[in-house]
Amino acid sequence: MSDKIKVALDFKQALLVQARVVYALMLRETKTVFGRSKFGYMWVVIQTAFNVIVIWVIRGVIRSGTVPGLPLPVFLICGFTCWRIFSDTISKVMVSVDANRSLLYFSKVRHFDLGLARALLIAATNIVVMILLLLLVYLLGFKFVLGNMWPLLYSLTMLLAMGLGLGYFCCAIKRYTDSVSVLVSMLLRIGIFVSGVMFSLGHLPPSFHFLIEWNPILQLVEYSRSSFAYAYPGASYMKLGLVSFVSLAILAIGMVMEKVTRTKTDAI
Repeated sequence: MSDKIKVALDFKQALLVQARVVYALMLRETKTVFGRSKFGYMWVVIQTAFNVIVIWVIRGVIRSGTVPGLPLPVFLICGFTCWRIFSDTISKVMVSVDANRSLLYFSKVRHFDLGLARALLIAATNIVVMILLLLLVYLLGFKFVLGNMWPLLYSLTMLLAMGLGLGYFCCAIKRYTDSVSVLVSMLLRIGIFVSGVMFSLGHLPPSFHFLIEWNPILQLVEYSRSSFAYAYPGASYMKLGLVSFVSLAILAIGMVMEKVTRTKTDAI
């Protein structure tokens, strides 16, 4: 009995230590990533706001500025937030080890901690930016209702898990070739156009519905928008079981790949 209690206490203590390590790494990353710019956190706000305004203007010019059941600015803010959490997590986690290799000399810091700290910082930053932009849009007179938080929280969590898993996977591949960074950058630039960030699934003709079936990112982006409108049909396209399985499988595969390749390269 005493052995079981000791194991439980040791596990809890180890978990608390790792949590403090990740938190400290997040604080360091905050200064490293945002401390170099005069704008700091405002630069993230400016980037997202600029993307929203550009697409908003383009859709207004081509007279496609309406989305059923949801104001267009809210539609775009939600889409770009989801995409940035996913894409930025991949690109930042992929280089997390190379950028912080000196920290690995500390016994409490693990490779996984470096990636996790960056991923959580990216998610927290983009969520704050999303809240600020939604507040600004509301003050400008665009009315929306935050009826159900579950679709938004679920979508952001699954996108973060997928981004973290793919980031670890790319980090593993990067140990053998640096070309993976270029490839990832190209794929992410293409991916934004098929992720549902700038269009609604309701606007797609039936011949393009295959994009929904095989694109969990597209499903999550649309599902997240259901939190902001009772009438938005994003939930009807969602396959919770499939998306959850794919997201967690990608995370597990990425973590395993990172561990296996690190063990092999360290042994050389």
